[in-house]
Amino acid sequence: MNTINFLQSIQSDGLTSFFKFFTFFGDKEFYIMVLPLFFWLWDKDKAVKLLFILMPSLLLNFWLKEIFQTARPLGVALIEQGGFAFPSGHAQGSTTLWLMLALLIRKKWMNYLAVIMIILVSLSRLYLGVHYPVDILGGILIGVLIVLVYDKYLFDNFKEILSAKTAMFKMAVLTIIILFFTIIYPADDAVTILAVLWGFGIILIYFDVMKSALPQGILWKLIILIVGIIGVLLIWKGLKAILPPTEITRFLRYSVLGAWIAILPFIIKQK
Repeated sequence: MNTINFLQSIQSDGLTSFFKFFTFFGDKEFYIMVLPLFFWLWDKDKAVKLLFILMPSLLLNFWLKEIFQTARPLGVALIEQGGFAFPSGHAQGSTTLWLMLALLIRKKWMNYLAVIMIILVSLSRLYLGVHYPVDILGGILIGVLIVLVYDKYLFDNFKEILSAKTAMFKMAVLTIIILFFTIIYPADDAVTILAVLWGFGIILIYFDVMKSALPQGILWKLIILIVGIIGVLLIWKGLKAILPPTEITRFLRYSVLGAWIAILPFIIKQK
C-alpha cells in the first residue's frame, strides 16, 4: 500500500485524468478498436502474429486470476474495477502488445514507445488504486515471458506444422481448441476472446485471406478504415442491443466481429 499511498499523495484532477487516459490503453475497448487497424492498414502477417499472441495472453491472464484469486487493494480505488488482482491484466496485456510490436517493427523509436507505454499503463493501475505492485510486476514478467517464448519457439513452428494441412483440417483443429477452452472456462471475458479468435481464424483459413494484398493508396485505406470501424460498432454494440444476453449469443456476436475483421480486406480487394 505504500506505493499506492505515495502516488495518491500527489493526486489531482489533472493527474487522475492523465492516468485514466493511459489505463484505457489496457482496456478491452482499446484492443477491439485498435487491433483491427493493424490487420487492415499495416501488415497482415505481422498483425496476425500480434493478434495470436495478445489474445491468448489475455486469456491466460483470466485463468491465472482464477487460480490465485487475490483481492484488490481496499479503500483506495479511484475507478470501479471488479475481479481478482494478480496478475494485472493491463500490465500483462500492455507488455505483450508493445513488446511484440517492438520486436516486429525493430526501430529504436518503437523500443522507446513500448517502454513508455508499458510503464504508463502499469503506473496508472497503481495510481488508480486497483492493483498492488506485485500484481503489476507479475503481469509484466508474464508478458515478457510469453513474448519471448512465443516469438522464439511457438508461432513459426506452429505455422510450419499447419502449412501443409488442408483448410478443413486447420478449421477443425481451431474449432476443437476453441470449444475445449470455452467449455473448461466459460467466463464472459474468456468467451469474448475465444469467439474473436474463432471467427477471425475461420475466415482467415477458409478464404485464404493472407494471400490477398491489402488495398493500396490513401483513398482505399480511408474507405477500409471507415467501413471497418462502422462494421465493428454495428456488430459489437448493435448485435448486443438486439440479441438476448446469453453466453451463446455473446459467442456469436464476437465470432462475427472476428470474422468481420478478417474478411474486410478480402471484400475490398475483390471490389
